[in-house]
Amino acid sequence: MNEDVVDSQLILHCSNCGGTFFQENGINRISLISSQNLASDKKINEISTADKLCPRDQTILVPLRSEESIPQDVILLRCDTCHGIFTHPNDLVIFKKAQSIKIDYFKIWGIPLPSIKSIAAISLLLFVSVISLMTYSGWQRQNIYRIQAEDLIQKIFVTTSNRYLFISFKTLSPLKSRIIFTDLTTNQTVEKIMTGKMEIFHQLTTADVNIQDEIYYQIILTDEKGKETKTEIKELIVSQTH
Repeated sequence: MNEDVVDSQLILHCSNCGGTFFQENGINRISLISSQNLASDKKINEISTADKLCPRDQTILVPLRSEESIPQDVILLRCDTCHGIFTHPNDLVIFKKAQSIKIDYFKIWGIPLPSIKSIAAISLLLFVSVISLMTYSGWQRQNIYRIQAEDLIQKIFVTTSNRYLFISFKTLSPLKSRIIFTDLTTNQTVEKIMTGKMEIFHQLTTADVNIQDEIYYQIILTDEKGKETKTEIKELIVSQTH
């Protein structure tokens, strides 16, 4: 398994079978699009029935059971020692889709996020965190500090004119910015620089995005020390203030 960082989460991923091992709660902090990218990174479709061992401490992984947060046809394997989670590629995507639907349900109906002892409940609480400090022992390359970019952005304006898309926003302090568009209709990704120098006002005009397609976007902010922070991946809704 190869070590990598996805959505600020340190993971171990096998490009042969497509399986991924997350540190404790890490599976809750990656986006659906990232999970789809991980699932597609595989060479074979066969799944071994042999016992899986934790890549950190060699503990035998056991199925994680939770009727509230894990679909019945999904298998997540948990290490009882380090509490990491291993998942096969298809199970990962199905789990993240179910998790996104559940979160959207609470948001749409204005229901307070529940506090239950489940893997999904932990992820829900993380969505309202301002600073996440993740410390890894042995397996760690570095501490990863994540400040939600949403807390640095005041308002995002999205409008269109003919085939052009206009996006602008202000940040609380001078930052560099870029934006990544993912077109789910064509399965293409476009990355654009909004501000290449330290600025408070950020704007972009582009004709490289088909606003008729199903588009999602993510804004990446960079401070003067080169540290990046990202917004959640959101659906692009034009002619609306976010």
